[in-house]
Amino acid sequence: MGQKHDYKGYTFSDETAVMENGYYRARVAVMTLGEGRVRSQRFIDLEAFRTEENARRRAVEAALAWIDDEHGQDRLALPTNFSPL
Repeated sequence: MGQKHDYKGYTFSDETAVMENGYYRARVAVMTLGEGRVRSQRFIDLEAFRTEENARRRAVEAALAWIDDEHGQDRLALPTNFSPL
């Protein structure tokens, strides 16, 4: 398993891997945890890079952007007819 990071209640793992052609595929797995276990998991495959450093940087940036986009969005929340006065 790759290098783990925590951000806004999510855990993500940089899963960047070298390809047969010597390039590096930027890849990341984002997990949400609940009650001590994985509640959901999202794998994000990205573009290939000549250097491992650039691929890993891209994987982390993609994970942070995905988490920022998802954070606070409760897709199971019920609709409401509430309107402010």
